[in-house]
Amino acid sequence: MARVDSAAAPAPGMTPPAASARSCRILVADDEESMRFFVRRALERDGYTVEAFDSGDRAARAFEARPFDVAVVDLKMPGVDGLGVLERLRAADPEAAVILMTGHATIRSAVDAMRGGAFDYITKPFEVDELLLGVERALAHRATLRENRELRRLVDTRTALGGLIGQSPAMRAVFDTVERLRESDATVLIRGESGTGKELVARALHAASSRAGGPFVPIQCAAIPEALFESELFGHESGAFTGAVAQRRGLLEKADSGTLFVDEIGDLSLPVQAKLERALQERELVRLGGTAPIPVDFRVLAATNRDLEAMVRSGAFREELYWRLNVVPLLLPPLRDRREDVPLLVDHFLQLAVERLGVGRKTMTMEAMILLARQPWPGNVRELQNVVERLAVLHPEAEELGVGDLPEDMRAGLADITDTSAVDLTQLSYPDALLRFERDYLGALFARTAGNITEAARLAGLSRGHLHRKARQVGVDAEPFRGEVGR
Repeated sequence: MARVDSAAAPAPGMTPPAASARSCRILVADDEESMRFFVRRALERDGYTVEAFDSGDRAARAFEARPFDVAVVDLKMPGVDGLGVLERLRAADPEAAVILMTGHATIRSAVDAMRGGAFDYITKPFEVDELLLGVERALAHRATLRENRELRRLVDTRTALGGLIGQSPAMRAVFDTVERLRESDATVLIRGESGTGKELVARALHAASSRAGGPFVPIQCAAIPEALFESELFGHESGAFTGAVAQRRGLLEKADSGTLFVDEIGDLSLPVQAKLERALQERELVRLGGTAPIPVDFRVLAATNRDLEAMVRSGAFREELYWRLNVVPLLLPPLRDRREDVPLLVDHFLQLAVERLGVGRKTMTMEAMILLARQPWPGNVRELQNVVERLAVLHPEAEELGVGDLPEDMRAGLADITDTSAVDLTQLSYPDALLRFERDYLGALFARTAGNITEAARLAGLSRGHLHRKARQVGVDAEPFRGEVGR
């Protein structure tokens, strides 16, 4: 039989059950001393670390106190039996690999226990090889569960990160950077246009760091009046100025042991930049009206939509502060440079709107999705979210949202997209060519029938409802054609 061999390399693409048998800890529970001795000796000879217990309760308490890789438990024991141990072990670790030992008379109970989460059972009396094979299979199962969990985490971070959605190469590069910065305390300067999700990235970096248990303190530079900025940043002592009736901690002090996020840092005035740069350098501050320096320990994340390099050259931004912040630059692409992410974003925002409004599930037609993907989106993801939420609010009963539901300014360019008079359709993608054809076909059909939906549906071989839905999806209205037969 195959044995765990610490010297043998795993097959390509496979993860061994553990680095070696000696790194695996096995729990054994059996009230019969001879069986405990037999199982323990067999496992220890194969290199495993084994702890054996004479009662189910002692075994369960040991497992709850410290981790084991596999548990080998007798089904029939006085007090807490094997089923009770199984329940407690699975409560402590949902991925616990439990092998039950059972006599022939209780096989039915062992099978029932497997339905309740046991990994396997072996029937007494059994050979050593049968026991060792069962443990190896249990270890391999645990390794597979860990691999699958890690794969799910990696997949999730490549399509969604803290509310930031995308699968385009540009967004995968962002996710990869965040992944590489896990557990890092490095200062990151997040660049990107307004609405690209800079604060979402900052929160994701904080959540992935060793400071995740500490505070995340955002500073919205553009929202704080310059006259109040120093007090907001450093805090003040009682009586420091008129109206300072009590001591107040500033944002830098509140970020102690956590992450300080300075949003739109390019909006800071030069005097405040100088004071912030000194605080970042010394990692200490003095409250307004105070004299004693207060040490602070925080990670710094900053964001801007401005050209800081040009501001440094013009003297509008301190060069020392720029270099202190620009340790790890991270650029967020505008939505127009990652149009392939629009369908993912639309589906995500539709789901959020459905949950918030308490309405039925909604989808977007392919034609409407094409139009949305072709928009310039100067407001980036934030603008797209606003549009999707508006559609959900204005059309609460619609299960499917089409071109006709989009804002008029977005439909204005539809004629250019769908004008086939001088277009070789073979140069278009299939969805674009289909959209052009359907609009032209329905327009000609309504012109022929003077906007008579019943007659148009009869000629098209569709029901009235189907024709209505299709016309709305592609943005063709029968009303303008009424009374204009043969136009």
